[in-house]
Amino acid sequence: MRRQFLLVALLTFVNCTMAVQTSLPPDVTEQEKRLGEEAVKEFEGKVKILNDHPSLPQLRQILARIVPVTERPKMTYTIKVVEDNEPNAFTFPGGFMYVTTGLLKLAESEHELAAVIAHEVAHNTRLHAIRMIRKESQLSIPVLLAILAAVFVRGEATMQAVQIVSQVVQVLMLGYSRDMEREADEAAFSYLQRAGYNPVGLLTFFEKLARLEKQSTPPQFLPGYWTTHPALEERISAVKQWLTAVGLPINRRPVTRALQVEVKEIEANGTKLAVVILSGEELCRFAPLDKQSALERAQEVARRLDEVLEAGAQAFDFQTKVTPEGVTILVSFRPLWGLTAADIAVNQLTPDELAVKIKRTISRGFLKERLSGRL
Repeated sequence: MRRQFLLVALLTFVNCTMAVQTSLPPDVTEQEKRLGEEAVKEFEGKVKILNDHPSLPQLRQILARIVPVTERPKMTYTIKVVEDNEPNAFTFPGGFMYVTTGLLKLAESEHELAAVIAHEVAHNTRLHAIRMIRKESQLSIPVLLAILAAVFVRGEATMQAVQIVSQVVQVLMLGYSRDMEREADEAAFSYLQRAGYNPVGLLTFFEKLARLEKQSTPPQFLPGYWTTHPALEERISAVKQWLTAVGLPINRRPVTRALQVEVKEIEANGTKLAVVILSGEELCRFAPLDKQSALERAQEVARRLDEVLEAGAQAFDFQTKVTPEGVTILVSFRPLWGLTAADIAVNQLTPDELAVKIKRTISRGFLKERLSGRL
């Protein structure tokens, strides 16, 4: 398994069609595509590709938004899903990109997926592979091409070819330099902004990797996020600085699906009621009022609550007020919604008890999400 990825890594780094760093072709060149095709044959023969994975349409849409805002806007990419529990993503010459099922499980939103894809695309657009092979290896690009042709096209694994490939692999196993990884992160941050994605997704995905890194031992054979990337804490700090520099608030909720607000219709004693749920816990119940059904009222409250949470409201911003008419929930001392005497009755609590329950439920929701790292 390890050897298979060494072989793929070699081909990946020899992104050699860009002969001149200052003149970057906007489209994939034939030579680059051929190299990628050879790498793909080797790679796909050793892994399980899920050609009908339900995430593929979304992944293609993300690429379609990101690629046009990069330095290679005419580059054509194909993306496939690999069955592997480790979160990873990587791109081969010619625009062949792969993400693992483990990564798809870890990324909770389109913004986080876009952050990963933008980072991988950035390695391509910034010529990191060719720059590294030129710096670390004494071999010229034509010589490398001749070796690859002998080994992979004609099947002539000569001693000289094997020795040179071994030398190059040793260099490549060092991975991208820290400077290149930082450059890819910064380029990805820019691509996300230009493509209309929330760059906070780059931050939250790195934070998830950092938590995962503390819980387990990174695999040693997969290229990508677990190899030579800079310390995740460094990358997290850098993204925070970039967000501050462009004036974007660090609001994690829109990109992590934290503090989800839901509405559920129920029936009690023959009457249809509705429940607003926050982070999986019942917040309060609603009864019908005048011409509005309980479901319609709950949906309106859920919409308002979702809006203030999206805007960055915190647990301490919420207040409750008990009046003779019922209970009012406020945000920053502005009324958000009210509960009538009928609502209080279907909650089977006193007004004071219901006010306390709502405040505690909101506080618990924030605490739970913070402990999970989603806020």
